[in-house]
Amino acid sequence: MQDEWGIATAYINSLPKVPMLAIMYGPWVTGEAYVMEVKPPINLIIIMDGAEDSVKEHEAGGLRIVAKIMSPESAFRAVKECDEEFVNAVYSGLFISKNEEFYKRLEDLINRQISAGRLRWDGSRGTWVKAC
Repeated sequence: MQDEWGIATAYINSLPKVPMLAIMYGPWVTGEAYVMEVKPPINLIIIMDGAEDSVKEHEAGGLRIVAKIMSPESAFRAVKECDEEFVNAVYSGLFISKNEEFYKRLEDLINRQISAGRLRWDGSRGTWVKAC
């Protein structure tokens, strides 16, 4: 994952300001990408103060980067709405940039959703899922 990690890190470092949280997640983190014929994009979630929610695509090192840019408020809303992709990225992704205080607030909110029964662990999929 060295090349993918380097590509993702270079992308994060090129941003105009340091993110509160930058997470690489998906097939490059789980290892699935290495056995795929067509290489998937590098998936990033980037949370920055004052950011407008958007998805940006970029090409670097022969790989596509798909960066989901979010404001802190949007990140908290994603947890409150039990967004499975977001919650699993926070718990199983690799941190490229991490503000410990912000992460702790996010983690506490996720743990409250789990305690309230709004999120549950699906052992067959190995992921957190929204409880119905």
